[in-house]
Amino acid sequence: MGGNSRKFKKAEKSKIKLKGAKLPKGTNVTKTNFKVRKIVIPEQLKQRNLSDPSALSHRNLTAKDCLAKLKQNNPASKCDGLRGVREILGKLPTEITENNLSLAVKSIASVAVDLERDVRRDCYKTLGLLFAAAKEENILPFFDVLLSFLRCAMTHIQPRIQEDSLLLLDTYLMYLPRLVLLNRDKIFPQFLDMISKLRNESKPERTLTLSLNKQQTNTKWRTRVLMRLIGMLKILIDRKRGKKELVEDGEVEPMEVEDQSNPFATKSAQISSATLKIDNVFDVKTPGHFPLIKRNLYEPCALPFLFRKAIGETRLTMSDQLDEGRKLKTYVQMLMPLLFESWLEVRPTTSGFESSDLVLSHEAATTLSLLLDIAIQLWELITIYGQETNNSDLGRWFRAEYAENFCSHILAGFPYQQSPAATKAQKQRNVSDENTERNVDEKCYQQNFNICYFYCCLNENFRSDRSKNYAKVVTYVEACVNGWRFRSPELNALLLKVLRYMLLETDCSTVNQNTRGLLKTLLEVYIEAKLPQDTRNRILILFCDIIVLNDRLWREYGQDIFTLWLKMLPNLLKKSSIDLSVLKALLCLAKQKNTIFLQSLEENIDAIVANAGKIKIVNEQYRNEGAVLIVNLLFWIGSKDTLEKFVKEGKLAELDDGMREYFRSTMRSRLACL
Repeated sequence: MGGNSRKFKKAEKSKIKLKGAKLPKGTNVTKTNFKVRKIVIPEQLKQRNLSDPSALSHRNLTAKDCLAKLKQNNPASKCDGLRGVREILGKLPTEITENNLSLAVKSIASVAVDLERDVRRDCYKTLGLLFAAAKEENILPFFDVLLSFLRCAMTHIQPRIQEDSLLLLDTYLMYLPRLVLLNRDKIFPQFLDMISKLRNESKPERTLTLSLNKQQTNTKWRTRVLMRLIGMLKILIDRKRGKKELVEDGEVEPMEVEDQSNPFATKSAQISSATLKIDNVFDVKTPGHFPLIKRNLYEPCALPFLFRKAIGETRLTMSDQLDEGRKLKTYVQMLMPLLFESWLEVRPTTSGFESSDLVLSHEAATTLSLLLDIAIQLWELITIYGQETNNSDLGRWFRAEYAENFCSHILAGFPYQQSPAATKAQKQRNVSDENTERNVDEKCYQQNFNICYFYCCLNENFRSDRSKNYAKVVTYVEACVNGWRFRSPELNALLLKVLRYMLLETDCSTVNQNTRGLLKTLLEVYIEAKLPQDTRNRILILFCDIIVLNDRLWREYGQDIFTLWLKMLPNLLKKSSIDLSVLKALLCLAKQKNTIFLQSLEENIDAIVANAGKIKIVNEQYRNEGAVLIVNLLFWIGSKDTLEKFVKEGKLAELDDGMREYFRSTMRSRLACL
């Protein structure tokens, strides 16, 4: 090595050195006798709209230029292209939504499965802005493309892409809920494959699988997936409920008759909602019209629902698979075992569940909250389906299949509470975690109320149930009613939902001593405790519905329970304000000719009429709506002498001229009937 170095240095020294030499004259002059031509790309200049700067990004790129960047391999170029698309959407959304929508959807969706995390997140943001600008009906032709990339992300070999597929699903649920709902059968299998696998290819039952990677626990990953499942089920329930409310309110558009010349065509399409609109406010000058036919009787009945087979059969034919009930049953068979299995994995290991209040960790409390929400949503879907088809086979199957597992796995440790250490650690946690969105209180009221509600759903005749499980449920609810101090509106609404279901809903007419005691406790709390006004109104409406909607159930409870409360109700009309919904409930009691209520109303009629012009009606939609209801309420008083006093002018000084005339005409009509 050393010899070679010396030889190299010797050779360098032996070279000829030109010291002070100059180049010949004329050889160092720059030649300028060449021609220059401009580089012109006509295609790019034709596409660029220089006259409208709002259609360009901050780098003066058009929408097509930005979309072309998404085909490059450089992640920075892709992010820059997505950023440019968002800028153009913010300035001039029609430039993309009208001219380049097809290209934009395909190009942007193609990077939803990119290997770089930043590119994927930018893609989801851009898709959200594009969906908001283009609307759902314009995205419909391209939703198959979007759906293919979603399913590809859900089943991707890279765990990080599978995780981010939940964010892509969030974008679809936020901006395209109806399209997700229509294609739920295509999304659902890949969705469940993220946390489970089929036990047998020929059956829908599944078993849990491990998490995607070691950076998060199995419970956290399943929580993230199940939260999206709750969102999907909520969209489905809201749409079914909205459609049902439209039918009940008569706001459904009339059906089109396919052949007008057909003499056997249904006439229901010719009946519009305007012809069926009925005004029940009494007016002496106009003839009265009262509905003899319910609006929903114009709905045609589907013949397959009349001749369908029992839902409990295990063998499914091709026609059965197309039935919505069969699909719903398949979803339930997939989900319910997974929910129970998830709970058994995280529940406390207390042997026999002998402790009075079982202490849960934060993960266990979150898992319990999620699985109860999903189970209740599935039950609500089954209930809506049974009402639509007038068939309760699916509900009976659900009760027979899962009631025992629910009591043995979940109700056995009821009521639950969260450990103080877990609650304190949750409050001190400053890290932004997706799972902390579902905060769990220390007493686990939400979980316990949902357990009470779901237990009553799974037991058809729960009001007459003498088992220890129902006694445990009633005892807990009664204790919560006695100590009603919830600051959260959500907990107040949830407790009222449980009370309404336990005391009124379902066809269970027999009542045992536990249910009767719960009703007495609620009445005492309503009379004595200082509850928020909104809560008091909802409890009052519940009592009125028990009396009005189910006469047999009211007699089972015992009329003596409501005697004192009915006598107190007319005092509400002497206060400074009253809610419109409460006033409607009182009118229902009067129409039913409840003797106790009408007698107390007659005793307080002087103060009620004197206060009629001063009382404020909360949630009144139009002027004098509440005053008309008060006059209609007094119409049902049966004493002729009492009514004659108020026909005179001097007794109606507090009312304006229009209401005074309406009051007198109503009283005259009532006197003519007596």
